[in-house]
Amino acid sequence: MNIVKKFLWTLPLLLSLFVGCGKERVADIATPAEIEDKDIVLIFPSIPEEFCYADRMTEILDGLSSDINGTRGQVLSINEHVDCSSYGFYNCSVIELESNNKQVEMIECLSSVSSQICLYFLGGEYRDVEGDTFDESCILGVDRQ
Repeated sequence: MNIVKKFLWTLPLLLSLFVGCGKERVADIATPAEIEDKDIVLIFPSIPEEFCYADRMTEILDGLSSDINGTRGQVLSINEHVDCSSYGFYNCSVIELESNNKQVEMIECLSSVSSQICLYFLGGEYRDVEGDTFDESCILGVDRQ
């Protein structure tokens, strides 16, 4: 929970991603293996690929990296729903936080074999015109210095 408090202020920035952003791909794109090795993994379900790799997401990731003294921030879009258990995290708890008068819910998971942490954000999923969510996930990964 302590690490969540360190970058809680970035949550409004992350949520602002869902309002809209550019589509130019300038992000440092990770491979699936690189994401698995990250110290901090953040998963956003139902984010279309073009938004995952957009400039705004890159700015958010860069800001997050510097706030937690992180390095090698990378982004990966997966064409399926994944959660923290997909990356071997099973010691999980639901966290409800209030940020800018908005209730934010996430699942925080810790690794049982390393000091890695995974955060799975709930409630910010994109929906199509029929109200269905997308089958894509956006994953951000950062290493600690």
